[in-house]
Amino acid sequence: MATFDWIILAIYCIGIMVMALYFRARASRGLEEFFIAGRNLPWWVIGFADVAGYTGGGQGFVMILFLSGYAGLWLMAWVSWVIWMPLVAILWAPMWRRLGVVTTGEFIEKRYAGTRAAVYRNMYAFYACCVWGLTSIAYGAAWMAATTSPVLGWSPFQVLLVFGAITVIYSLIAGLFAVAYNDVVQFVILMGGNLALGWVLVAKAGGITAVWAKVSAERGPHFLNAFPSGDSLLVPSLIALCLQGLFFAGSPFAGEGWTAQRFMAARNEWHAIVGQISNGVLALVVRLIPFIIVALGATALYPRTSVAVPAALWGEVVKKYAPPGLFGLLLVSSLAGYMAAISSIGNWAASYLVNDVYRRSLRPHATQKEFVLASRVVSGLLLVAAFAWGGMIEPRQLEKWILFINSSLIVFSLPLAWLKWFWWRTNAVGDMVGILGGFPAGYIVWFGSDSVLPVGLRVSLRHVLGLNLNGLIPAFSNLDRYPFWVGFSILFSMGWACILAATLLTRPEPMEILQNFFRTAKPIGFWGPVRRSLGIDAVEADHANLLHDLKACALGILFYFLLTTSLFSLMGGHLTQGIVALIGAVVSGVMFAKTAISRLKVIGIVAPVKAGD
Repeated sequence: MATFDWIILAIYCIGIMVMALYFRARASRGLEEFFIAGRNLPWWVIGFADVAGYTGGGQGFVMILFLSGYAGLWLMAWVSWVIWMPLVAILWAPMWRRLGVVTTGEFIEKRYAGTRAAVYRNMYAFYACCVWGLTSIAYGAAWMAATTSPVLGWSPFQVLLVFGAITVIYSLIAGLFAVAYNDVVQFVILMGGNLALGWVLVAKAGGITAVWAKVSAERGPHFLNAFPSGDSLLVPSLIALCLQGLFFAGSPFAGEGWTAQRFMAARNEWHAIVGQISNGVLALVVRLIPFIIVALGATALYPRTSVAVPAALWGEVVKKYAPPGLFGLLLVSSLAGYMAAISSIGNWAASYLVNDVYRRSLRPHATQKEFVLASRVVSGLLLVAAFAWGGMIEPRQLEKWILFINSSLIVFSLPLAWLKWFWWRTNAVGDMVGILGGFPAGYIVWFGSDSVLPVGLRVSLRHVLGLNLNGLIPAFSNLDRYPFWVGFSILFSMGWACILAATLLTRPEPMEILQNFFRTAKPIGFWGPVRRSLGIDAVEADHANLLHDLKACALGILFYFLLTTSLFSLMGGHLTQGIVALIGAVVSGVMFAKTAISRLKVIGIVAPVKAGD
């Protein structure tokens, strides 16, 4: 690295610390300020903070595109994301904001009753923090180490030690204030740096037209198709991904993850809804542009067989092609992306232990100062543990982890996304089975029983008892052997069966609890007994509102789908198709916006409310 590159890196590190110090006093006022920014985040910060939390350093997109073209992106997440993003904007974001909770764990005692709800809330908090949160941060840390260490020439341990420490410090100083506003800056840096790298690579390959021709010649004409073709995405897999998208909006890793934390932190429902709509555009289209250009350039410059570790491809092209200055900017952009994602997830995960365990069960009468101190301690310990785990993840396994994190981890729990909001009969036991079964079921099905049963144990059992447990449950992450829909179907079916059985074999929740939840959250769906107990007869009006919301959701799905299609078409050299899709996206986008805004007027929210109003 040149001296100028080190200066750029130093300026970046100082800048994010200054931002944290600026918000320190506000974050220190209490628990809500630390974890949900005093419910004062504007829509544009929500949009940028969410997309930064999803993106990381973006090298995963480069790897997927290099390996399998646009079909890989559709399979990775985009089929599901064009569906769930408008659904969560129109249906789930308002409900989360109405509840007025600090964490999604707090939902449990608003929706369920008694000792089992209190116990489950504590269990959920530990599970969300130590399974979902820890796993996601470790995954992000592994990517940061795999992509940054070859650029710096450091070991993965050194990368995680130095930049992990910086991430921990600024996250502890100012909580969600620092996380969210730093996310905005870090996302802009990430986009700018990779956009510059992309154009350098494309220029080295002879220009964009030459890149399209070379990629098509070497990888086949289907590689740049905007839609998956042939065997790249079979009909059963497409159906599975669409099903996943319909449920993903209320699932733990999407609408109920750090996305929901932003809704809770929004100034009001208007900011929550519009923030999610803008997040959809940023996440599905804007963030991909620089990484598509980088991937196209790299695909034209590197034969597929020359890349032994695809996860390290980004770092290799940076070392070879980035001049001084750009080298430092790219290093900063990579770190910015991962630090944004890690700090977002870390703040969200720590909120469970502090709000749902420490404040709820251990120290309910403690001062706000003590809660903030506990928040900082828990956040620090969580991040340190996750960085340690991330350092042990093998870079060659990251391809499997991408789909595990984005899909398989939560498939078992997906039915709950609808059941607990739309069906009055769902109870704490069914919820508990669905949530706690998600990680073990997903891990075993995706990575196979051999990843859980130690080799020594399997050898001993075979020697002593004659039992051959090798490959007892195959690793369904082997997509060459098992299409995506196979593993998905197993987990999704298991989830429905286990959740419904646990719910129907145990008693329903008390009517008083259900009435209070219905009045507060105003959920849609099968709430007939609760409606009747409240004397609510306005079924026709509710039906009309539901149809209006579903129309908005359908227009949103069409808008995001056409917008994504136009991006893939234009960036793949299919200009006519891209322009037609873009025109369709503009028309459907205008209709989507009008329908969503008219719904806001119906529920009495006409314009955003400023802080302090």
